[in-house]
Amino acid sequence: MIHDLRQFPRNSRLKADVCVVGSGAGGLTTAMVAAEAGLRVVVLEAGGWFTPEDMTQREEQMLPLLYWDAAGRTTADRRIRLHQGKGVGGSTLHNLNLCKRIDRDVLSQWRGLGHLPPTQWDALFAEAETMLGLTVVPRSDWNRHNRLLQSACEKLGWRWSGLAHNREGCVGSGFCELGCAFDAKNNAAKVLLPRAIDRGAIVIHHAAAMRIEMDANRAVAVQACVTDEAGDKGERWLTVQADQIAVAASATGTPALLLRSQVPDPYSVTGKSLHIHPAVVAAGVFDDPVNAWLGIPQTVECTEFLRPSDHSSSPSRIWIVPAFGHPMGTATLMPSFAAQHREFMLNYPRLAVFCAMLHDETPGTVTPAGDTGVSVDYRLTEPDKQQLRAGLQRLGEALFAAGARQVWIPTPEPLVLTSPGQLKNLATVDVELLGPTAVHPMASCPMNDDPRLGPVDSTGKHHHVEGLWIADGSLYPTSIGGPPQLGIYALGLHVGRHLVAAAR
Repeated sequence: MIHDLRQFPRNSRLKADVCVVGSGAGGLTTAMVAAEAGLRVVVLEAGGWFTPEDMTQREEQMLPLLYWDAAGRTTADRRIRLHQGKGVGGSTLHNLNLCKRIDRDVLSQWRGLGHLPPTQWDALFAEAETMLGLTVVPRSDWNRHNRLLQSACEKLGWRWSGLAHNREGCVGSGFCELGCAFDAKNNAAKVLLPRAIDRGAIVIHHAAAMRIEMDANRAVAVQACVTDEAGDKGERWLTVQADQIAVAASATGTPALLLRSQVPDPYSVTGKSLHIHPAVVAAGVFDDPVNAWLGIPQTVECTEFLRPSDHSSSPSRIWIVPAFGHPMGTATLMPSFAAQHREFMLNYPRLAVFCAMLHDETPGTVTPAGDTGVSVDYRLTEPDKQQLRAGLQRLGEALFAAGARQVWIPTPEPLVLTSPGQLKNLATVDVELLGPTAVHPMASCPMNDDPRLGPVDSTGKHHHVEGLWIADGSLYPTSIGGPPQLGIYALGLHVGRHLVAAAR
């Protein structure tokens, strides 16, 4: 059943076999596995519960509901925007449905994962793909925006491919980032939640976990408080006593909760290795309308400059995809002010925007902020800045190859390029002035069988606290260089099964 903590009596208490904190890809998968194994499961979700009828396709209405801080969350120095989802379904409510296996080269670099070798990953990926109904988007469904990237790659001889999505019955409205009003996303809320509820799981929304209670070296309960749509704390409290506690509150929320709860961390590895895939964009102005907001977003990728095991040329850690925003989001990212900004926005229908996402090596830090908040300290290293600069140049090259007559670079004083020869001027640009955005936080609680290198082992079980597990993207040992959701679903299956075995 689904409940709203705002309707509970004050200071309520529940008992369960398993309490899962967070209801995204990892949390709901873990909850489903545990419930289908016959365990009593309670899931706590800080955000709300939304149906397709609630998805209004209005930015000013949906951003506060589906994103933390109304999509205004940033790193501590405010240089990088961090888009993170909330609500029953987590970031799978607003993401673009890209599903991709973690590159084999990345998997082969990971060590200390005795319970999760590459062959086990393969089996989990295959299971998750079937569970989500994953299919490659047919070329007939690619919009012009994606075809422009395909065309550029073919002209330049760059490696590219079509992408697989977890969609069913998609009408191509293009409003994926604001939630799907047509219920066409095979996301956690649509696919996993019904299975968990059918087996007795209880999901409580507007319930933000504040701390994990411990008895000696065992986790025994989660204390939560009610939250409103802005994420502010209310006065109603809930304590869930459970034999097993799985934290899947995102790569920022999970370490913050563990640290706030003073969970033992003798080697200080919790929250110390955050990666976020920061990305920069460039916009091309075309003579004919692109109407990039129409149709399925991000069906084409360029992997020419994403080589996890080969850094002989630069860039080697850049993933390129089309990335377009709705009017409010585009206006926020568009450089300049007043009349010049208006002139830029009048070109909105004729814009194509390409994105260079970094397979980052910069280690960020997560710390708690108040009773339920997070603080992220992330400062790009010079090698990562160099990768983004080189990636920005490749974006410009691709846009010109696709037929753009101008390329715009969103620096505070906007750069308007009219020929490929000007791209060399981007070699010294300050990438932190480009308004980088990150949508893939991960690796803040890396799994490793050596407790000196990670707070949990390769089953997701905490090294120092009994009955405590992690089941989200925090577990990745490093950045992965691609969309993380398929791997997080896989981790939910993996951790869920080990949790069930421990509970019996």
